Amino acid sequence: MPSRRHKSSPSSPSSKPAPAAANVATAPAKDAAAMFSAALKESELRDRAAREHKAKDDAVRAQRQAELAAHATSLADARRDLDRAIEAVRAAKRNGKSTVEADAVWKVAKARVIELETGTPPVWAPAPVSAVDDSPVDDSPVDDSPVDDSPVDDSPVDDGAVAEEQS
Repeated sequence: MPSRRHKSSPSSPSSKPAPAAANVATAPAKDAAAMFSAALKESELRDRAAREHKAKDDAVRAQRQAELAAHATSLADARRDLDRAIEAVRAAKRNGKSTVEADAVWKVAKARVIELETGTPPVWAPAPVSAVDDSPVDDSPVDDSPVDDSPVDDSPVDDGAVAEEQS
């Protein structure tokens, strides 16, 4: 069987200019270096963005966990207050005292527990007591300057005329 290899035709070295071959070899090297540099910069930017995104997510997650822990603590405190209020009502009934105050405290404590558990206060919940003082407020400006009780004549007077009147 004959060989299927083709004999290559000899090419003449004078047909290709040497300077063009040198330019072709250095141009792709510069382009490759620029492309590698650009790819490296893009990779760094993506990595930095991923790190920042992860840090932001971690901060949000930590804040959410802190909020949940604070809510759990508030709910536990409210339940403890409710237990104390229930015991106060029972003690008032045992002692034969009026349970009006104890019932009011129980109502506030129970409303607080329901609000923390459901997120909304119950309809029957008492209105929150404001920390505003109900004492009458004096809106007049306060003048801390000493009071001069001597009579003062504020009218514009010529000093010479005053001197003549006194003599």
